[in-house]
Amino acid sequence: MKYRHLFIFLFLFLWIFLGLYLARVESPTFDEPIHLKAGYLYSTGDYNFDPIDPPLFRSVVYTLGKQIESITGSSNTLFPYRAVVVILTGLALCLLLWPLFSHSLFSGLLGSVLFAYEPSLIAHSHYFTTDAISALTSVIASLLILKGFWKTKRQFFILSLIFALAVSLKVATLALLLPVLLIKLPRLGKSRLVYLTLTTLIIILITYDFHFGGYLRALKENILFGWRGQPIFFTGKLFSHAPFYKTLVVLLLKTTLPILILTSWSLKKGKNIGAYLAIFIIIVLVNLLKPLNFGMRHLLPAEIALILIASHVKPKTITNWMVFSLLIIWQIVSFRNALPQTITYTNELSRKPFQIFTDSDYDWGQGLLLLGQELSRKNITGYQLAYFGNVDPLLYLGKYERIHDENPVGTLPTQKVDYSKPTIISVTCYYLCGYYQDPIFSQKPKQLISQSFFYLP
Repeated sequence: MKYRHLFIFLFLFLWIFLGLYLARVESPTFDEPIHLKAGYLYSTGDYNFDPIDPPLFRSVVYTLGKQIESITGSSNTLFPYRAVVVILTGLALCLLLWPLFSHSLFSGLLGSVLFAYEPSLIAHSHYFTTDAISALTSVIASLLILKGFWKTKRQFFILSLIFALAVSLKVATLALLLPVLLIKLPRLGKSRLVYLTLTTLIIILITYDFHFGGYLRALKENILFGWRGQPIFFTGKLFSHAPFYKTLVVLLLKTTLPILILTSWSLKKGKNIGAYLAIFIIIVLVNLLKPLNFGMRHLLPAEIALILIASHVKPKTITNWMVFSLLIIWQIVSFRNALPQTITYTNELSRKPFQIFTDSDYDWGQGLLLLGQELSRKNITGYQLAYFGNVDPLLYLGKYERIHDENPVGTLPTQKVDYSKPTIISVTCYYLCGYYQDPIFSQKPKQLISQSFFYLP
């Protein structure tokens, strides 16, 4: 394709521009300080902290982020480290776009637009977490396997490296890679399987500085965590394990309607989408069956597969083109309306998403900067705050009265609730801390402010 390099470069420029903007306007999510600490400890050779994920990605992001931080200075939003994640995910997306442009210029351009303006993907792609990069890498590895990318030594070498990289980024990628490998095992052959396994083991050992047992421990932690699950608030109710239907609800409500419509269109008319469909089905089935379900961040491979399927739409008639144009405009407007906290995005089928989603599907602690701006603009003072997050709100809001919250690093003492004062409760904290059961708060009128907080005057 003559202009493929130019269009991919333009996509990367747009992706980095959007990602760096978002990285500056949100406070750290609950998990980011944990990943930052893990990256620091891994750089010292200590692999005992948070062993559920391998050290590779967090070590790389910490090391490169530290270099950027020496130039830009420290940031309350972890901007230097988030910038590294934005660039790495952008490069991974370019690898996905390359075959789309090889298929046709139209598919490549459509895929570029849908990837750039998909709210959930870019939300998790600018946080210092492992979810987006591992999802992208596992999808790339799966596509190489499903399309038999091993016919030459060069192809097999590339496949082995990307497969090993995906497994070394996050243990959970095995939930997709192993079923895909099983599907193509007869054609892959025993000898290639042995070489693939050896390459993976060598790279895993390198990431742990040849500390034997590190990955096995991570594998064990993932199995135990996934099996026992954890309490979760969903649709305003407390579940001891994620309800099986959460996967379907998340995909239905947190995927933009234009992507769902384009995907349906492509399934009816498109060609060469079998590999993408296989990835989608595997991810959905795995998430339907397991007790642990963190929502969209565990479903990113399925979301990526939907975009790849949607990219194979081919409008032909004038009516087709009119509908297609409206869908693209709708997609961009949906993204614009979700700014600056795209993690809160839900489509038009969900009228009150704050009654359905919490945690990393809606309020993950990212809203302090926007909250501070809104409080200043509305001149709200003397308020009580219950915050869900892993940073100290004092750094972002100044003095406030702290009431019962889910904030392990908050420095202010917890006060008894004073119902006569204005109260601000983050959406996740409203459910997690039991405020939704409070006889007074549950009856008080609530206003959603700063996208992820309830304001009770």
